[in-house]
Amino acid sequence: MPKMNPGYGTAGRVNILKNVKVNGAWSLCPAVVESKGKLKDKVRVKGVVEVHPEGQYFIEWSEGPKRKREQITERTELLDRARRKSLEIEVGRIGVPVASLEAGQEAVVLGPTVQEAVAAYLENIKPPQREPKTYVAYKSCLETFAATCAKRHVAEVKREDVLAYIRHLYSNGNGGRTAYNRAVIVAQMLKANGVVNLLQKRDWPDYVEPMQVVYEPEELLALFAACTAEERTL
Repeated sequence: MPKMNPGYGTAGRVNILKNVKVNGAWSLCPAVVESKGKLKDKVRVKGVVEVHPEGQYFIEWSEGPKRKREQITERTELLDRARRKSLEIEVGRIGVPVASLEAGQEAVVLGPTVQEAVAAYLENIKPPQREPKTYVAYKSCLETFAATCAKRHVAEVKREDVLAYIRHLYSNGNGGRTAYNRAVIVAQMLKANGVVNLLQKRDWPDYVEPMQVVYEPEELLALFAACTAEERTL
């Protein structure tokens, strides 16, 4: 799958640009995508990173000899729109069919289904890539996600779908630590298929690490006093 290039604001063959004022004139400059897919109004002006809160974001791509641009007014949709356009370009290049929704809606790329993505991911982590016990845990987790996910194609999976899976885990009696671990596994599978940064910090399940027993010095002295020489060495 095409991946974001955080240094230069590109997603595969799709550029992320921002129209900013440089020396009093408006200019389209490459946007800088921070780690974890954050946009903080940074652009590259002649190779130098500058902060420009003004202006609008665009995505830009090529169709044959022509360059096309689309203005994105909602920043929260920018990276997802760039990723989807990049997928469209890539599957068009290799001849994968694209289906259209109702008139006026965006075309949807018919990439792998969630079931297919899970199967491919599990194939890649089979033992000896993972310990057999770990593989079984991954398999159970991901197959449950695939069975309960409301979306058919992995490219359509959104934040609410992962949150629904976490709620499903809680409803089946899983604790916070188990829900957290399984959400991590799902996030890894989605990342391997180009779907990243769906969950926000507050979305991750909370859990408390169990308290470790700490013995006081006087308790240790009493223990050692009751030990035989062999037990004390042990």
